Amino acid sequence: MRDPLDCHGWRRALEGYAMLSWLALGSLLWCSSSEAALNLMRTRVIYEGGSEASLMVRNDGSEPSLLQAWVDGGNEQQGPADVSTPFLVVPPMMRLGSQKGQVLRILGADLSGLPQDRESLFWLNVLGLPPKAQASQGSVQLAYRTRIKLFYRPSGLAGSPAEAVSRLGWQGLAGGGLRVSNPGPFHISLSEVLLRAPHLAWREGGVLPPYGSLSLPMADAVPAGARGRLRWIDDDGNYHEQEFVLGRHGGERDE
Repeated sequence: MRDPLDCHGWRRALEGYAMLSWLALGSLLWCSSSEAALNLMRTRVIYEGGSEASLMVRNDGSEPSLLQAWVDGGNEQQGPADVSTPFLVVPPMMRLGSQKGQVLRILGADLSGLPQDRESLFWLNVLGLPPKAQASQGSVQLAYRTRIKLFYRPSGLAGSPAEAVSRLGWQGLAGGGLRVSNPGPFHISLSEVLLRAPHLAWREGGVLPPYGSLSLPMADAVPAGARGRLRWIDDDGNYHEQEFVLGRHGGERDE
């Protein structure tokens, strides 16, 4: 039986509900997600092909929490009533008891408008706040939002993120630092880059897009032939290291 939410009308059905619930949060103060009792069991979600994805969220606090979830396309200022993405989170809003968990389902509507030759990057938002009944007169409620990457990975992409990392191109920049180029269809999550000689480092973190490049600023120029090490993050949030050698034009792998 077809899922009743897997249709073109699901967004219209929830639009008014999302608007009301988001506006109700307008008077709340925002707080760092590290202070929240809501914990997401993954640091990123991979939506593969036409299947659905899921994420477990837990309330490890001593009080119940209201939870709202939505997917945005990169603008963190947008609420659930403002976003326009082909993804829906179910349930979109719920009450989560203390020490309880809930599986969030991420469903896709019409994904044909997304590139099918590469991954696309979205962001999953999970907002938590105490139930209104918990607030006393004159008190301030704090809303907690956690935002993690959601990668749409079309079926049939050749290779893997690990293979893509091994094929990255590395090039020195005249003004100092490096340019890294990605010839593959996967996003690469960069943690840090360390060079041996000269001893330079880049630790800002970032996402290298498919068939794109990033400039990594450093304090000095890096000569061709310099050796370095990339620390990157896989689909499960684990860290890996990849050695490389700088090339004059693009980059060379350290075989």
